[in-house]
Amino acid sequence: MSTVDQLKHLIHDKFGVASEAIDPDAPFASYDLDSLTVAELMFAIDDEFHVIVPDEAALTVTTLRGLADLLDTLLAQKRAA
Repeated sequence: MSTVDQLKHLIHDKFGVASEAIDPDAPFASYDLDSLTVAELMFAIDDEFHVIVPDEAALTVTTLRGLADLLDTLLAQKRAA
């Protein structure tokens, strides 16, 4: 399962957004995910993926694909360490 698919599943479980309705390139706001909800998502990602997402990512990453790319980078760094 790709990181995008894992994130879709996580967003569906945590916030009730239908997985099939999530466009990885659409802004989080299009799913009624405000900045507080995105912060909650970052904490859920920390728990799910066992990586710490930098705080500034909640402000700079605006799409699911961008978040997946960041996670892939963080996970690769974790494996390399």
